[in-house]
Order: sequence, then C-alpha cells, then structure tokens
Amino acid sequence: MPQRNKEIENTLRAAGLYRGLQVRSGSVAPVTPTRAAKKGATDADTAIRFVLSTEMPATVFDWRQYDFVEEVLLMDGMIVPAIKQVPFLDSHNRRSVDDVLGHVNDFQELTVETYQAKDGLVNFAADEKSQRTRQKVIDGHITDGSIGYKVIKSVWIPVGDEAVVNGRIFAGPLKVSYQWLLKEYSATPIGADVLAKVRAIIH
Repeated sequence: MPQRNKEIENTLRAAGLYRGLQVRSGSVAPVTPTRAAKKGATDADTAIRFVLSTEMPATVFDWRQYDFVEEVLLMDGMIVPAIKQVPFLDSHNRRSVDDVLGHVNDFQELTVETYQAKDGLVNFAADEKSQRTRQKVIDGHITDGSIGYKVIKSVWIPVGDEAVVNGRIFAGPLKVSYQWLLKEYSATPIGADVLAKVRAIIH
C-alpha cells in the first residue's frame, strides 16, 4: 500500500499536482473570440471565453478518501484570488514561467444544459508558444480544459444518505464542495489526463 501511494503521488506531482490540489476536466466550448479590453489590441491579443466548470458531478481523486469519488462543485462557492485572475497553464505544469500561456479573468455565471457553470476570459500571452496554443483552440484541435483548485469546505455524503447543502438536497455517495479556491485553468490534450493515469495505478 505505501509503495502504491508513493506511485500515485509521484504521478500527480509529475503533472504539477500536490496534496490538497484537485483537478477536473471540462470543455472549452463555447469558443467565443472576444476583443481584448485594452487600447491598441490586435488580432494576436484576441481573448477567448472558456467554460471553466459546471455543477455536473465529476469523478475526482479525493485526498481524504484517497480514492476516486463523485464530486459536485458548487459554482457559488468559487473563490478567486484578490487580483481577480488566475494563471492559464499548459497541462497543469507550473515548474517554469514558460508553462504560463496567459491568464484568466472576467469570471461570469451561466447555465450549461441544466447545470450552473462558470466561464472566464482566457487572455493569451504574446509569445509564440501561447499564440500557437490559441490557434489550436480556434481551429478546434484543442477541445479540453481543466481547472486546478483547492477545496476549502466540503461534505461527504455516504451511500444511502442525503444531506442539505446551501438549501439543496444531495444524495450519496457524493462529495459536495461548497467553498473552493480556483488556483489555475489549463489547456489539456485530454481533460485531466493525469487522473486516468492515477486510476490505472489504483486498479
């Protein structure tokens, strides 16, 4: 068991994910080019609005359970840093400034299908790598994104139980995270691919 746990944590760490930090995948849709809100903006400055996350239950690796669980991330519980923006990263990598492709700001609420959601304006940096990534999004080659976040307050609902969270009833087995800090948003080749690798180790 200790050896397997070490392998799990090494796999997560290789992707820039440390104990307490979680990720969940999503879609970049709708892809909406938006003129950057600054004087003298050019086509290279064009930002794109991404859907960051929704309240649809998602499978995540939970550090307390040390296993995969279904989680609902309540959108009204999202906290952003005081500067009102987070880094936009390449596949959750944070070992170098070259992994930063830009930043995300202007967070807004919306509904995706029947789920509450949050989107954000992704502002791409002007360097060649960032602009190549932007073009891949526009061309439809990159379709997945993933948020990196830290859960501050949550409740675990065991199988067969129900709980009221923020006036809403949820049935277990389910983790409901009702206060969480957005740390970053990443473009990913396959959404939260690191979770698939960890799942392979566990099973």
